[in-house]
Amino acid sequence: MKDSVVRGCLLQLLYERRSEGSIPFGQAEQAVPPPEGINRRDWLRAVAQLSEYRLIDWAPLEDQTGMGLLSGFAKINDFGVKVLEAGVASPIRISIDESRRTTVSRQQQAPIAASTPQQKVLSEALEKVITAINQADVSEQEKKEAKSLLRKLLGSKAAVRVLGAGAQSLAAKHFKG
Repeated sequence: MKDSVVRGCLLQLLYERRSEGSIPFGQAEQAVPPPEGINRRDWLRAVAQLSEYRLIDWAPLEDQTGMGLLSGFAKINDFGVKVLEAGVASPIRISIDESRRTTVSRQQQAPIAASTPQQKVLSEALEKVITAINQADVSEQEKKEAKSLLRKLLGSKAAVRVLGAGAQSLAAKHFKG
């Protein structure tokens, strides 16, 4: 099964069970097993990837066995909810099984946090930087290098803290793949 489908299944599960708070995964007691057709390793890799891209909150448990086993508690966060409900661009490919997708009325949807004025100004400034790079009178290699640095910046924890979901949205919009 494709990684994007496994991530989609996991994100959908956390969305459907968001009222339960954090849910155990991995070697934790009463851990959520992978659905049929998904192996345990792929399931846990999806947990790690969704956490890395800030779509879920992950609280790891220390491995007492010394074998490097992944365990912890996960829950969908506001950004993950926005990706599912509002169509906000995900920084990592996610495929949702539409037959399982829960339809949510506008009144039930989680409110989308408005960007602060500072975040809006910074996002607009970064859009201008991206446009300037694309229009610069330099080689394609130099443009590629500049964009690579910008992509790295937008993926950093600092950018996420400063720009909020805008960092992931900008990266997804301008840096496909």
